[in-house]
Amino acid sequence: MKQPKPAYLVSSAQYPEKNDSLMEYAKAAHPIFQTYGAEVLVAGVTDQAIDLLEGQWPSAEAKISVVRFPSMQRLKACLTSSDYLAIKHLRTEVVDTHFALAVD
Repeated sequence: MKQPKPAYLVSSAQYPEKNDSLMEYAKAAHPIFQTYGAEVLVAGVTDQAIDLLEGQWPSAEAKISVVRFPSMQRLKACLTSSDYLAIKHLRTEVVDTHFALAVD
């Protein structure tokens, strides 16, 4: 039986200098993501160093996060779950998201 390929949630958000903390979001999202088998590979934090190798990056306040899920199905199920949708505002009210991609 063929194993599903992992899928990755890649997102970039603007973290203004005087932003509110995302700790409340992180604490609420972590157990939800764990339920769907997710593993945070890169967490976007205010002191994250980004070394741009090619192209253009929006600004120094732009950060990136990468989360691995066991499959695209699990990734989408997580982000559309009622549990996640109930806490999503804890992130969207604090930072502006440039993009969020699901890649398998």
